[in-house]
Amino acid sequence: MTKDNEHCIRLVTLNVPVTGDWEKDKSVILKAAMQPTRADEFYDHAVAIQGLFDLLTYGTSSAPIHPQRKGLLLKVHGELYPIAHFAKLHFADPANVIIQWIDGSQKHDATIEYIKEDPSKCDIRYLEVTTLQSEDDAKELKELSKGSTIVNVTTNSEHDIHLKKLELLKTALKKKGSNIYPPNTALLVYTDEHRLQKFYYGMSAPKIDRKGTYKAVLEELTPLLEGFSHVFIYSKDEIYCTWSAH
Repeated sequence: MTKDNEHCIRLVTLNVPVTGDWEKDKSVILKAAMQPTRADEFYDHAVAIQGLFDLLTYGTSSAPIHPQRKGLLLKVHGELYPIAHFAKLHFADPANVIIQWIDGSQKHDATIEYIKEDPSKCDIRYLEVTTLQSEDDAKELKELSKGSTIVNVTTNSEHDIHLKKLELLKTALKKKGSNIYPPNTALLVYTDEHRLQKFYYGMSAPKIDRKGTYKAVLEELTPLLEGFSHVFIYSKDEIYCTWSAH
């Protein structure tokens, strides 16, 4: 799904009127973003919402300078796309799964329903999403929005970035673990390693044991995870490690 149709041209039809004034139209697009969507179609759903946002904010003060993110676009990249990537990687029968993203301050970011119930496969009902990003990531996007090319001449930069992500993971698990969630809530931790395309000259990219190091953090902080039914740490392409209460 995500890999195969990532660059496909999509025709989006919005069956509700819009005014062209983003301040009036954003509630319409937000409602569309919260539309229940099958898991195998959720990536296309996220792309459509981003496209509508880009179109309706173009030329307004709400339009972020690419590739910076703010407003609904921040939610698209911080929650909708991570949910879409998880749906592709996790669900064996995504056509049987209905996902509804929910905006707001409730204790979950999305709900899960199953068209055909199977107790052995339908054990996730809510999704709570977090991404391993920091102020450094925001600064990097700001520099790129100026048309800059960011050059790192240190060979260990990728390793240093991963060490920072491990610290961000610990912080996220401690923060999320202090809250109370509904039963059968899965915590999705999206690492977002592929946000920027990277090239290495002179030597190959550093070898990083992401699966082993992320798993070690989960094992270290297991007592904080009891409020979740599952925890998944994953990128766009693979699930690195999981934890389950069962």
